[in-house]
Amino acid sequence: MLYKMRKMTVWALALLASLGAVSSCDLRSNAPENYLEVIGESEQTMADAGFRLNLSYNGPLSMRGQFTTWADSLQKEIPDMVLTSDNIYINYMPEQIGKGKIQPNMMQSNISYNIVAADSAVYGRILRDMLRRNIPFNLNIAGTYLDQEQRRKVQQKLMQEALEHAQTKLSFLANGPDKYEIVGVEEMDNTVPYGPEYNDFNRRMVSRIKVKARRL
Repeated sequence: MLYKMRKMTVWALALLASLGAVSSCDLRSNAPENYLEVIGESEQTMADAGFRLNLSYNGPLSMRGQFTTWADSLQKEIPDMVLTSDNIYINYMPEQIGKGKIQPNMMQSNISYNIVAADSAVYGRILRDMLRRNIPFNLNIAGTYLDQEQRRKVQQKLMQEALEHAQTKLSFLANGPDKYEIVGVEEMDNTVPYGPEYNDFNRRMVSRIKVKARRL
């Protein structure tokens, strides 16, 4: 009886050992490959780019005609000038409601245009022209302007530089430029962490890409 029990124990141990060997073989054959992921970045200040401007008048209704006449003439020179708002309203204090008649000097007007200025020379000319006319106005820079061909060239250049930046990181992590193989590239949101207006307002273009590589 004792002999049979010993025989069964030896057989069970042998079975467990064989199962362990099979299990370890499966784990090795199914183990995930070794991958690396890095982010490559590049940015460029657009000092020579144009401007997206907002031009507005906010003042007495009596001077509205002077502003619109000038704006109409400017619109003939700059086809991309677009009217975005045109309002007439009464400027009064709450305690004046229901007391007396509405006077002409209480009428106010607000007009706003978006303008694309191809370069700083156009921006400067608009500003100087307005200052000579003695009309209340606001001229604000709302962002950066590049035509489609310029934007395409700059974007391609920045993406290439961002890829080179990522490759430098991969070479460091993999201990050599021939120790990895790129298997995926993904363009990332280039507005993080400041928001979509930050780069445009600060006259910058940015490219960020995520690169995945397999160790060789």
